Amino acid sequence: MVARSKGCALCVQRRVRCDQRQPGCAKCEAYGKPCPGYGPRFKFVAGKPYRSQRRLKSTSEQNGSSPDSLALVDSRTVLQLTGEPGSCSSIAPAAMNVTQCLDILIQEISKPFPVTSGHVTSRLFGSLPTVYGRNRTLDSTIRSFTAHHIGNMTSDKRAVQYARQVYIESLYRLRVSLNNPRECYSSEVFCAVMILCLYELFTNTHETDAWMKHAKGLSQLVELRGAARFQSDFDHVLLKASRGLIVMYSLFSGERCFLASNEWHTVMIQHPNTGLGADLARLVEQFFVFFTFAPSLVHQLYDLKDADHTQPDIVAKADELLARALAMQRKLLAWFAEFSAVTPVPVETRSSTGDARFPIVLYYSDESSASMFCGYYSYMVIIHEILRVCGYPGQHATTVVYFRDQICMSVEYNARGLLGPNRMGFPFKVAWEVADPATKAWIQVCLERLSNVYAAVHPQNLG
Repeated sequence: MVARSKGCALCVQRRVRCDQRQPGCAKCEAYGKPCPGYGPRFKFVAGKPYRSQRRLKSTSEQNGSSPDSLALVDSRTVLQLTGEPGSCSSIAPAAMNVTQCLDILIQEISKPFPVTSGHVTSRLFGSLPTVYGRNRTLDSTIRSFTAHHIGNMTSDKRAVQYARQVYIESLYRLRVSLNNPRECYSSEVFCAVMILCLYELFTNTHETDAWMKHAKGLSQLVELRGAARFQSDFDHVLLKASRGLIVMYSLFSGERCFLASNEWHTVMIQHPNTGLGADLARLVEQFFVFFTFAPSLVHQLYDLKDADHTQPDIVAKADELLARALAMQRKLLAWFAEFSAVTPVPVETRSSTGDARFPIVLYYSDESSASMFCGYYSYMVIIHEILRVCGYPGQHATTVVYFRDQICMSVEYNARGLLGPNRMGFPFKVAWEVADPATKAWIQVCLERLSNVYAAVHPQNLG
């Protein structure tokens, strides 16, 4: 710990020049927050306060390049990435790295779209600078995730190794936090669990079910917190960022999806994402209400796929599932008619890569609408597969192929950037389940490429 520079704590945190007015500065007053004052403050030099044992320094550490600090990302590299040399000249590298590298990560996560993207995962990372420093467990998860990606961007293996070390530390701290009754249900711990789950999704190619373990923990924490705890904007950003993982965990684990209840539906439609516009934000929330029922539909579908449909109990189950699927189909068709009226529909264009399997691809207005269209295509694949299995009249096999191909034609646009594979993870899984051998081979090639940055889409995870 080392003493900080002059100025009140909030101005230092916001990185603005403090006028040091007594008893409180005018900058805080203009910002709309109470001035915290000018008492002694400290800055964090990553790694050192958390050590319990002394150890001999290596030669590199004696020269000032400690492998236990985010300062191992060379400050010149950070300046090159930010493109703002003037803004960092007075900041020591060790103090600069968490905030500067987090800013770089936010820029990288948003690409190729604007930083102001309305996509909920982008909003989650955009909020991290405002919560960094609140909680040691959350801070360590933020440092781990940030160091991993900065290390990849700069080809710095030490940074990636440091990220893994801090990840292990984060797991220990999380265990302590979850055993603390005053801390376990806090927004900060919830955010830490979410980031740890994302860390596994991006990094772990060795354990196909690693993300499932974290998604299970995430699901359990959200359910235990209860709907009543989601009050603040930050809580709602966290819920919206995590619900896709919760639904997918339910889908693949066979467990019920607790979000499929009126209580949770009421919570989810609160605090809509204003960055999308009122109508689009409302339709996004409505779709997620429908999406929470997908796991139970899929579970019933797989129970019936290989069943003897001449048995009375199987016939009764098939009739029940058919009624549910037809009702959901009506809701989805009505939703899609309204959705396509408020957001531009995709246009067909030639593949920029000259893809032989899908030479014509879909181009969307933005990544949020692309994600919603792909979610709709995926749900319609599920619905028509149910109708086919239940023997309902119609060309369901042909319709399944159509929506499957719409998913594949969306890859070139919606799988771009660091979060692209995350957006396409569920649609890819659905498309794979109904693909012919040639399309499966094409999907596998795509996933092998995307898994270089997002481990959860590694082909071995398809089963």
